Amino acid sequence: MQQAFIDNDAFQCGYCTPGQILSAVACVREGHAENDADIREYMSGNLCRCAAYPNIVDAIKQAKDATQEARHASLPL
Repeated sequence: MQQAFIDNDAFQCGYCTPGQILSAVACVREGHAENDADIREYMSGNLCRCAAYPNIVDAIKQAKDATQEARHASLPL
């Protein structure tokens, strides 16, 4: 998740970043990252004063995809 935030410029001042990342991890783990609307709803309690919300959503989607790919790659055939 941290790399996805860096890749998508999902933080600017850094003030909200720790809380955003913790919530984003939970969002993915709990299955609330199925689409942009679900991600926005789940993350709505985290405020970003720099308004990096679109980038945060993109970071969560990237991390979700990477997590799913890693899970599939580690499954036995």
